[in-house]
Amino acid sequence: MSNDFLASYFTRPLTWGRLLRLVLVLAAFGAIWWLWPSPKPPLRPVILLVNHYPMTAADKQFYRQANPYGFLLGLPSHKNLDPRILRQELEEVLGRRDFVFFIDQEGGSVNRIKQFDPSFPAPAAATFGKLAQKDRKKAIEETYEYGVRTGKFLKNLTVNVVFAPLAEVTPRGDSPHKSRYFSADVKIVEELSAAYAAGLAAGGVIPCYKHALGQSAETSDPHYERQVVALTQEEIRQQLLPPFQAANRWPFLMTAHAYYTSIDPERVSTYSPNFYRFVRRELDFDGWIVPDALNMVASGPREFVSEGEQMNWALSAGADLVIPLFNFDADPSWMLDQIKQISGKNLRKFYRKLKNYPPRVRLEKPAD
Repeated sequence: MSNDFLASYFTRPLTWGRLLRLVLVLAAFGAIWWLWPSPKPPLRPVILLVNHYPMTAADKQFYRQANPYGFLLGLPSHKNLDPRILRQELEEVLGRRDFVFFIDQEGGSVNRIKQFDPSFPAPAAATFGKLAQKDRKKAIEETYEYGVRTGKFLKNLTVNVVFAPLAEVTPRGDSPHKSRYFSADVKIVEELSAAYAAGLAAGGVIPCYKHALGQSAETSDPHYERQVVALTQEEIRQQLLPPFQAANRWPFLMTAHAYYTSIDPERVSTYSPNFYRFVRRELDFDGWIVPDALNMVASGPREFVSEGEQMNWALSAGADLVIPLFNFDADPSWMLDQIKQISGKNLRKFYRKLKNYPPRVRLEKPAD
């Protein structure tokens, strides 16, 4: 088409016929623009809470735009929430079915099942540890059976992954929530953790050991205080790591927030590449590492950085997924702004992990 033709076309007198054709062409382009599906938000390596139930329109818009890897159930507690119905609702909101439901279910003081069935028996880990001091075999059997019962119950609720067993050795002194721990005996912790994990798996859900590498603080609580573990690497191997050696049988592992001074004296574990390399090497673990919730005081001073920066720091250091644990009443648009701060580099790393190591969300029995 020559320039002379174009010039003559646009200089010809405007007729009703030409005007009608122009309007039709513009209408056609407008229809195509309107109907053309907008690009889906990128899948992001975050695990979010369901802050309100029933979900508000703002909640749904937030989840759709954030497009998280999964959701942590049980916090906050919602009356009349049925995870099976919630899953159906979220499938419609997200336009996908492959998101993962996580839950904390240790028993005792960390019992999320009670909001779904208050009568469900969920003894604390220390109950089995005390039994193990008298009858090791019976304690292992009962811990396994509790895991199976728990796994079956949660599978029926469409839960995929359980943040348990808690495989840390009971801290000395007046540490809070001591009933959460199996025992101060490393071998007992190792055996009962393995039994509970195997029971959960037999019940149909995926166990996730926590909180590696463990801690030695005597009185501090990571929710409210900084954690410092002043052990040599060899002491860590002997005193803290044995209960976590079986964690590599499963695709997920939760890590603690602590300064392990012999691994990285300058950075808390959550933001330390040295820490993640140590964990993967010592535990021979190539699965998905999830640091504990980032809202804890032990994870670092939030008054100096944004939640978005925290997520980026953790992912850049070596975490695969993060749990920002925003306040229950946080504004959805603000939360989305934080999540959008996750860098393209960290998103690309996440996508490579999904491609090369897809987690076995549909559980298969592990090899003996």
